[in-house]
Amino acid sequence: MKKKLTILALVLMLAGAAVPQSARLAAEPASKAAAQPDLQQTQDTAAPPELSAELEAVLDNEYLTLYLNRATTEIAVRDKASGALWYSNPQDRGEDAVATGYNKSLLNVQAELTYYDSKGNLMSYDNYTHSVQSGQFTVEQTGDSLSIVYTLGEVKSSIDAIPKYISEERFRTLIMDRIDNERDKKEIDKRFRYDEKNKRYERRDTSLKGVGLKKVTGIFGQIGYGEDQIAIDKAAYGEEEGGAAVVTLPLEYRLDGKRLRVSIPGDKVQYPEAMHIQTLSLLPFFGASGTEDEGYSLVPDGSGSLIHFNNNKLYATPYRTALYGPDAALRQLGQMQQEETARLPVFGMKYKDRGFLAVIEEGDAVAAVEADVSGRLNQFNTVFSSYTLGSLEEVTLTNGWRSSTVKQFQSSVFSGDIAVAYSFLDRQEASYSGMAGRYRDYLSEHKQLTRLEGDTELPFYLELIGGIPKKKFFLGIPYTAYEPLTSFKEARTILEQMQEKGIGGIKLRYTGWFNGGISHDYPKSVSVDKKLGGAKGLKALQAYAQEHGIGLYPDATFLQSFPEAKGLKKSQASRLITGKLAQVYPYNLSLLKQDMKQPSGYVVSPGALPAAVNGFLEDYEELGLTGLSLRDFGAELNSDFTDGKVMDRQQAEGVVTEQLERMSGPVPELMVEGGNAYALPFARHIVAAPMQSSGFNLTDESVPFFQMVYHGYLQYAGTPWNMADDQDAALGLLKALETGSAPYYTWFYADPSAIKMTGFDQLYSADYRSWIDQAAKQYQELSSVLRKVHAQPITEHMELAPGVFQTVFEAGTAIVVNYNDTPVSIGGVTIDGRNYWVGGEKLQ
Repeated sequence: MKKKLTILALVLMLAGAAVPQSARLAAEPASKAAAQPDLQQTQDTAAPPELSAELEAVLDNEYLTLYLNRATTEIAVRDKASGALWYSNPQDRGEDAVATGYNKSLLNVQAELTYYDSKGNLMSYDNYTHSVQSGQFTVEQTGDSLSIVYTLGEVKSSIDAIPKYISEERFRTLIMDRIDNERDKKEIDKRFRYDEKNKRYERRDTSLKGVGLKKVTGIFGQIGYGEDQIAIDKAAYGEEEGGAAVVTLPLEYRLDGKRLRVSIPGDKVQYPEAMHIQTLSLLPFFGASGTEDEGYSLVPDGSGSLIHFNNNKLYATPYRTALYGPDAALRQLGQMQQEETARLPVFGMKYKDRGFLAVIEEGDAVAAVEADVSGRLNQFNTVFSSYTLGSLEEVTLTNGWRSSTVKQFQSSVFSGDIAVAYSFLDRQEASYSGMAGRYRDYLSEHKQLTRLEGDTELPFYLELIGGIPKKKFFLGIPYTAYEPLTSFKEARTILEQMQEKGIGGIKLRYTGWFNGGISHDYPKSVSVDKKLGGAKGLKALQAYAQEHGIGLYPDATFLQSFPEAKGLKKSQASRLITGKLAQVYPYNLSLLKQDMKQPSGYVVSPGALPAAVNGFLEDYEELGLTGLSLRDFGAELNSDFTDGKVMDRQQAEGVVTEQLERMSGPVPELMVEGGNAYALPFARHIVAAPMQSSGFNLTDESVPFFQMVYHGYLQYAGTPWNMADDQDAALGLLKALETGSAPYYTWFYADPSAIKMTGFDQLYSADYRSWIDQAAKQYQELSSVLRKVHAQPITEHMELAPGVFQTVFEAGTAIVVNYNDTPVSIGGVTIDGRNYWVGGEKLQ
């Protein structure tokens, strides 16, 4: 069977047909991965290869030169500072002994589309097989940009504009009776043959060429026999449109200072409506490394993760993670695996002494980062971006004992721009530390990221739970009541005790303070919960906080409504592709999926956000508060597939960004959860920042890339220390030292029995009395180390030995943490087990 599929894929490749995805994957036997010959990689960092004669310089500036092969449309870019060459496609791909069939052809590709055809088959188009090989592309250079427009698919012949068959009646009434000129009538009559048996006219293909074809189409145009009538005649006889579906795909290259910017302008992409476009992959082999190269790929998995070249993990699934987490408006089928969200739109690759960093500048909300190692489908290690342009849902139809599943597609697909900017790194900068520094520079230049002041105190983030819903009974009848956990007066008591114990820099995130508690009604207005002390009590707490230098950040959520919450109209909720309301159920940790037996909330349509935010701010400004915590604006991003009003994730990102900008005016101190990149230009604080990677099988190391980007510019903390699975205080302290993170706790004042039978059992360990002494001790120890470097960027991070990591700050201070249970000696320094060392110079 595999042999037949291999032959099938090869035949399809040579024919230029769209290749079914199933044939493409099955064409590669897994056993081939074991036999990899030694190859000389032409992208060797020690001796960059000379340009081939086919490559010619087309763009040039002070830093870079772009080269183009006009026959294959592959490109190369030279970094003038190092002399290094970076290719869009491997230069020794012809010698690849692993890839065969269509997978070998793919090594020539710069862009690939997947789509479903009219029969529901998943197909693919790529610019090499379906455009370059048939010469269906144009190259245009204007100023500092190079544009290549690909026509993918078999271009339809002009003869297909004429129906193969036309009924006798329609041929007479719609064509012949409308022609006044006898010469034109004779011209049409000799181009069609009358079929007496079927009572229809058939097109004479042999005579419809050149001048004859031109005359017939001209006559048809004069009498008004146009596309609408042609479509009717084609449909009457089940005639398929001639030629394969044709796609116009433009690819633009531009030298932007030290960066190569690669883009696809959405308004210039064209494809037939019958094609259900799904994904687009951009430069899937840019910088691809071979079996002899040493280095790694950087992927934005959680805090960051490295995939070492040629790690032989062919048993593991290739890496693919969508940016900014799942879309709640897409049905999540089956079990949901626990994974860290990719918060930053970046990826990169490091060779021995050079590397690149890619920033997804446009299309990031529909983007995913993909990576793989050599030996699976070819002998190259790759990392690149792909984009979900359209989505689908499967609907099961039943009729008695029979059932069938059909695909329902998104009514309008993503049509915005896509852009990736590649920066090139040399020598010591060629590392994930260098990539973090380069991305930080990018954010400073383009996203107004600014440094913290030098005397900034290390923060202590504290979440206090105000009120929660609790089911109670009256005469055996259940009802939902409001259960206060921390009143405003009780919050002040906790703050006073914290300060007495030496905790400073307190940033108070107050959750569950208005509109019914933690699962509040939709916040189009603000009503401070009276059982906590009402608006008067909140203002008193704010006055106390200001007097003692404490930041107060009341918390609100806008992107989802809670079960049984009020205020959200169904017209303001997002809909699934099927037209059903997008519902959100409580997440069941034991099942690793949403528990659909519980009451649901709803996903809020992005279109409803501006009105809600305006209403919220009108009331919030009256409270005189300068801080605000946003539970979901930095953590989630959802579409709305309402028919006729579709808003994709990129449009949703634009709406959320506008609301963040709107809020940052009257409320200058914003705190966000999660830390999705688009939210951070407006935030001062991040909680629940990613502190580790997902630990996927294909990856090799978790690195604090996220922290290296933002340290010294934004203040952040991971998940609450007392809510961690292991609740290991020593481990939390070491992780904070390694990543420059602040401590974070979730507490409440009431007796822990108050949360029994509430659905908030996970808060049982949040009684502040159990933690305040330990928290004070940890803060004082952590602050004594980090306060000196809190406003400094992290310039370097590395693993010195298994379980031993060194973090170096801008002024040269180095912190080394030892996660092992036993002592470790490095550079003449011994670090005890589960302990740390601080020095003025880094250890080698």
